[in-house]
Amino acid sequence: MPAENLPQNNEVKFIRVNGGTLPYSVVHRRVRNPRLEFRAEGLLVILPLGWRDETSLLREKMGWISRKHAEITAALEKLGGQASDHSLPIFGEFFEIRRGKSLVFDPGRRVIEFDPADNNQLRRLTAMLKKMLTEELQRAVTHYSRRFGVNFERICIKRQRSKWGSCSGRGNLNFNFHLVHLPRELTWYLACHEVAHLRERGHGKGFWALVKSEFENYREMEKRLFEYWFFVQRYTDFIPSGKSLGPAQIKPRPLQETPDGE
Repeated sequence: MPAENLPQNNEVKFIRVNGGTLPYSVVHRRVRNPRLEFRAEGLLVILPLGWRDETSLLREKMGWISRKHAEITAALEKLGGQASDHSLPIFGEFFEIRRGKSLVFDPGRRVIEFDPADNNQLRRLTAMLKKMLTEELQRAVTHYSRRFGVNFERICIKRQRSKWGSCSGRGNLNFNFHLVHLPRELTWYLACHEVAHLRERGHGKGFWALVKSEFENYREMEKRLFEYWFFVQRYTDFIPSGKSLGPAQIKPRPLQETPDGE
């Protein structure tokens, strides 16, 4: 969790956790209660505007901080066993990265060749991955929209700092670009999760009952999403950011009756 990636204009501090040091940053917001959030770059301490010192909060929550830190560390060790500096996961399968003169994407051999100094090739690779994710989400969202009897407005692929996905009040479904690195079953689970919000806005019993109707193991899926969140951060610098990754806006297909399993 490199300190240099913490939010700008906030002093980076450190606490001792599980025999090591953990960087954290403090921000003040218009919130009633303080809260802690683990980010890829460290711990974010969110305090109400009137709070001046986070020391007592950190002391009180040290047990929770220690447990979450241990879970994240274990997840990184487990998921990182297959990873290397010369591979890129695409829907959970690792592709070997090779240096080449031109962009070559070979799913059969699970090989990607390109010149990392060529920004045009990087943009093309980004567009290729975005298209793959867009098509996968189109299938998943259409499937669960039919299952739940709801309509969505459009799918948008974005770079989100703290979420895998979100659902707007207008029926827009937003998904994190880095879902392309996750196994397909997690991508489909996330699609199910967000489509369920079109019927149940909050995370109450009705919402989880809806999700459970498609994923009996939804608790396990949520845990895996938590683990993968920190794992995929190692690839955020690999794919270029900026205007080259605009939102993919896809209009939904009309709702129609389909047999289960389609």
